Amino acid sequence: MVVFSPIYFQNERWEIGVQIAQAGNKYDVKETDIMIHVKKYFFFVLLLVLALYSLPSYGADHMGHGSATAKDAGSAQKPVFASMPDPGKKVPVGNGYYLIYGFDKRPKMGMVIMKVEVFTNEGKNDASMEIQGDAGMPSMGGAHETGNRAFKLSNKGDYLLPINIVMPGDWEIRLTISKEGKVIFRGRYNFNV
Repeated sequence: MVVFSPIYFQNERWEIGVQIAQAGNKYDVKETDIMIHVKKYFFFVLLLVLALYSLPSYGADHMGHGSATAKDAGSAQKPVFASMPDPGKKVPVGNGYYLIYGFDKRPKMGMVIMKVEVFTNEGKNDASMEIQGDAGMPSMGGAHETGNRAFKLSNKGDYLLPINIVMPGDWEIRLTISKEGKVIFRGRYNFNV
């Protein structure tokens, strides 16, 4: 039989003393009694951990695409991104503009560069827009989202954005085009790798 004595200070550190008790002592504790208490506490801690894990998370994920809190539920609307035709085709942007987009190579695993050219309806290249792009896998629920990143304007007047395709599957690229601080177009292109 094992009996636990009080905690005491010895040799400059705390220790728990364990003593072997004689049969018939009022402090007798059977090993089965100890195991029952250990199992109870273990079960309680396990339930507590599971309960805390199941609580809803009110913070956003690492890319800012988190769930809305109760106070935001009615105030924020998710922007709508229109489906764009295949690369190389004209995409009307509105307000007298259109764009043509493509890639430096067919999208596959690794780094690809998206290229966007913006033109007036008369066919003149226009480099006065601000373009942002966001790429990710819709089926993965934000696991590979890049977050909104600004396209860089090249010397030729093309807008360029490197995109890292990290795994095979369905991908979506979302474009947001602004002129003088006002959003004039939102579009998306879906593809499989």
